[in-house]
Amino acid sequence: MAKEPLNERIRKFYDRSTPLWERVWGEHLHHGFYGFDGQGKPSHSQAQVDLIYELLKWGGVEEAKNILDVGCGVGGSACYLAEHFRARVTGITLSPVQIESARQRAAERQLSNSTEFMLADALQPPFKDHSFDLIWSLEACEHFPDKAKFFRECYRMLRPGGILLMATWCHRPEPP
Repeated sequence: MAKEPLNERIRKFYDRSTPLWERVWGEHLHHGFYGFDGQGKPSHSQAQVDLIYELLKWGGVEEAKNILDVGCGVGGSACYLAEHFRARVTGITLSPVQIESARQRAAERQLSNSTEFMLADALQPPFKDHSFDLIWSLEACEHFPDKAKFFRECYRMLRPGGILLMATWCHRPEPP
């Protein structure tokens, strides 16, 4: 029996787990920022927003008009970016469950005209060259099997002078 393709396994995982994670984590399915020493005490939802803010600050992003959110989850970051920059944000994910939640969230925040959520593969994005001035990916690229291809696609889709801003969780061996 052939092994199920990776994208299908990822889609199924997120279709099954997203409703639970959304109840626990809220509108941002990502970790938070608890200060540079990790000892801050904000609520988890505030820490998630603080992470977005700190990444934008670290990346020197002061404005963006056309943003791609790769691995957009349930749309929390996309909605934040649309509001923060008064920008057009397109979010992509493999999960129809996440797309539906993201669209609902955008509608509730009156952002349906400035956001779009679609099913798409980060390694085969359906966008023209030089389409975005900011590509954002928060805790998603750990799922991409070909990181080099992802970076090539980002380079292709970014306008000259555009910014790729991403963060991912990772693990390294601890010294003995």
